[in-house]
Amino acid sequence: MMLSTYPEKPISYLYLVGEHGGIRRAADVLGINPSVVSRQLSFLERSLQLPLLERRGRNVVLTEAGLLLADEYARTCLRREQLERQLQDLRHMRGGSINIRVGQGMVEDVVKYVVKEFSAAYPSVFVNLMSGDMQTTVMLITKGEVDMSVSFGPTGAHGLTCHSFNRGPICAIVPPEHPVASLPSVGIAELGQHRLIAMNENFGLQRYMNAIFKSEGVIYTPSYCCNLFSSAIALSQAGLGIAFMTAQSIKEPLARGELVAVPINHRLARESQCHLLRNGDHRLTPAAHYFWQLLCRYFNAEEKGDI
Repeated sequence: MMLSTYPEKPISYLYLVGEHGGIRRAADVLGINPSVVSRQLSFLERSLQLPLLERRGRNVVLTEAGLLLADEYARTCLRREQLERQLQDLRHMRGGSINIRVGQGMVEDVVKYVVKEFSAAYPSVFVNLMSGDMQTTVMLITKGEVDMSVSFGPTGAHGLTCHSFNRGPICAIVPPEHPVASLPSVGIAELGQHRLIAMNENFGLQRYMNAIFKSEGVIYTPSYCCNLFSSAIALSQAGLGIAFMTAQSIKEPLARGELVAVPINHRLARESQCHLLRNGDHRLTPAAHYFWQLLCRYFNAEEKGDI
C-alpha cells in the first residue's frame, strides 16, 4: 500500500503527539479521549509494519519513521495553506493578497499613513487587516498565515524579523476634571489611589503596565478589564477610571479636549516600543515587501518626530 492511500487522521494524530510530547497531551489539544489516539496510532503502525513511537522517561517521542511521517504531514499542511491563499486571491479576483495584524491602538495611523499609500500603488491587491493579541499574532506569522504585524509590548518576538520603534510615553488617560489631569506626570503610587482600567492580559500594553507596577512593588487592582481600546476610552471619558495608552492612540479625543494624557513617571513607560514583525524565512511578494517598507518608513519617521 502506498503512503498516499493511508488515512490522514492517524498521521495528524502522530504529528500532534510529536509536537506535544505525549498521547494524553495531544488528546487534550484534540479534545478527545487518549484511547482514541492510541488506537489510531496502533492501526498506523500495523499498516506500515514500523514502530512510530518510543518512550523516553515520562515522554513519548517519535521514531525515525514517525519523524518522517510527521515532517511530511507538516509540509503537506503548509502547501495546503498556500493553496488556500492562492484560491482566496482568485475568489476576490485580485492581484494577490496581504494579511496584516495591527494592534488596536495603532490601526488609525497605519490606515492613514500606510494602507492609503499602499492602495494607491497596488489597487488590485486585497488587504486583510486584523487586530489581535501579540501571542496569537506571533503564532500566525510563524505558521505563515499572517505576512506581518504591528505589535506593542515590552519585547519583540524571538525567531522573527523585528524592527522596534519608540512610541511612548505610556500615559494615564483621564477626563479633564479628573484629579490626575492637572499633573505634569504621574507616579505609580498616585495611580494606585484611583480606580484603574486594565486591558486583557494578552495585550502588549497590559504587559507593560503589569511590569511597571510590579517594579514599584504595587499591586495592579483594576476596577474594569477590556478587550477593546474603545471600551477603555469610553470608561475613561465617563469618569469611571484611568485608562492607559500612548497619546498617539487617542489623538482625536485629545484634540477635542475630551481626554487628557498624563505621562507615567517610569522608565518603562517612557521607553515603550512598537514592533514590526515578519517571518524572515517566508519570502514576501513584491506588494507585501512594499507594504513592509511603508510600515518601516512611517514608524521611523514617527519616532524621529517627522510626523
